[in-house]
Amino acid sequence: MNEHLTHPALIDYLHGELAPDEDAAMLAHLECCEPCRDTYNAEARISEALRAYARASVREPPAGVVNGIHAAIERDTAPAWWSRLGALTRPAIALPVAAALIVGLYFGATTLHGAPVPMIEAAYYLDDHAALTSTLPLGEGSVVPKSLENETANGDQRWVAAATVRTRTPDDAIR
Repeated sequence: MNEHLTHPALIDYLHGELAPDEDAAMLAHLECCEPCRDTYNAEARISEALRAYARASVREPPAGVVNGIHAAIERDTAPAWWSRLGALTRPAIALPVAAALIVGLYFGATTLHGAPVPMIEAAYYLDDHAALTSTLPLGEGSVVPKSLENETANGDQRWVAAATVRTRTPDDAIR
C-alpha cells in the first residue's frame, strides 16, 4: 500500500468497524508507515480524552425519567392476555376446571328443566283397564249414559246386567 490511509478509514479501524481482511491490511500499513501511525495515535488520544470527559460528566437522570423507563419496561415485558390464557390451559388447571364444568352442566341441565316427569309403564294401564272391565261398570238399574245411546235405545232405558256375573278370584288381583 503506497498511499496513505484516509481519515475515515483510520477512525473505522480505531473503532473496529472494518472487515477482517481490511483490518489486516490497515494493521500492515500502520506498522510500516510512520505518518499514518502518528495520525492513528493522535486519533486514539482524542477518542480516549472524549471517553474520559464523558465518564467524568455523567449525570443521573431525574427520578421521574427513571421511573417512566422502568414502567415502560415492565409494561412491555408483562405477559399478553393470550399468554395468560395459555397458562390456564395447563393440565394441572384445565382438567379440574373441565371436570367441574361437566358436572355443573349435568346437574344444571336437570335442575333447569324442573323435576323429572315420572314414567308410568304400560303395564299399569293394562292392569287398570283389566280391573275396570272385570266389574260391571253399569250395574243393574243404572241409567245408560248419553254417550252409549243409539237410535234404538232411549235415554231412560235401564241397563240390565248380564246373567252371568263374573266373580273375582285372588289370581285376578295379581294380574
